[in-house]
Amino acid sequence: MHIVIVGPGALGSLLTARLSLYLAGQGKGRADSDHQVSLLDYKPQRAALLARGGLVLEEGDRRQHCTPAVAAAPEVCAGADVLFLCVKAAAVRAALDRIRPFLSSEQLILAMQNGIAHLELLTALPCMPGVGITTEGATLLAPGRVRHGGAGLTRLGLLPPATAAAHSLLDRTTAVLKASGLAVRITHAPLKHVWAKLFINVGINALTALLRCPNGVLLDSLETRERMTMAVREAEAVARASGIPIDEDPLAATLKVCKATGTNISSMLQDISNRRRTEIDAINGAVVAAGSRLGIPTPVNAELVRQVKELESEFAGAEEGWP
Repeated sequence: MHIVIVGPGALGSLLTARLSLYLAGQGKGRADSDHQVSLLDYKPQRAALLARGGLVLEEGDRRQHCTPAVAAAPEVCAGADVLFLCVKAAAVRAALDRIRPFLSSEQLILAMQNGIAHLELLTALPCMPGVGITTEGATLLAPGRVRHGGAGLTRLGLLPPATAAAHSLLDRTTAVLKASGLAVRITHAPLKHVWAKLFINVGINALTALLRCPNGVLLDSLETRERMTMAVREAEAVARASGIPIDEDPLAATLKVCKATGTNISSMLQDISNRRRTEIDAINGAVVAAGSRLGIPTPVNAELVRQVKELESEFAGAEEGWP
């Protein structure tokens, strides 16, 4: 089986490194010659750099080096059985436009983005669509250097119509990821988990970006907690109106994650700090858009979108790239 990772950002680099190390036999057990992994980077110069220097995976005090196959040409996707789409939400459309000519009905694509804005794009592809929801902590320290900051859980699931072939590929993919040392589960209700993660991102990401603070600081201010509460409750109302099943109270889950990841810097704050376009449209913006369609008011999320976009306007024209 050939797995192609699209996008050399934090998550893409983590998946590529873990799979490469396992397939090369540097993990537990012998080398696995039945599978291969390739990394696709839309920047030729960076792709060449990664091809020469490989990837360094940092986990605690341990550093491991691997040399995966790296390509800049989207033609590499034609030989894939499974593709992991690991680009930022704002870059999904551009990435799909580049790889679409090389996709077929026999392939499975798993989109790993935050938010929900990308879901309708997947169903229009010629391949079999699925999604991934992960709590793995990954930070890109530099091109080719990724830190695995905390082990998490990755859930993979298929979007309808889910064929027998798609289920078979998903089973095989899950087995390989588990063998590489990652915790992976198959879910038969992926949208439930997509929204569960969305609730947390809605409550944390924009506020940390606006306040320029780690996650845990949000809990120190009553005013900020109230704003978080209203944003999450708006998203919950939209989800319920959309027929999304909700198992755990979204606000309780958000507060729990905020406390547990108190020293973490959210991805949106990292984007703002690095003058990159954020995923605000796919997170809070998607809640506003869905609320508008359903007739549900979302004023707090709308204001968060406006404020984050105001920050983004300070670096208008910044590159959106795949990672």
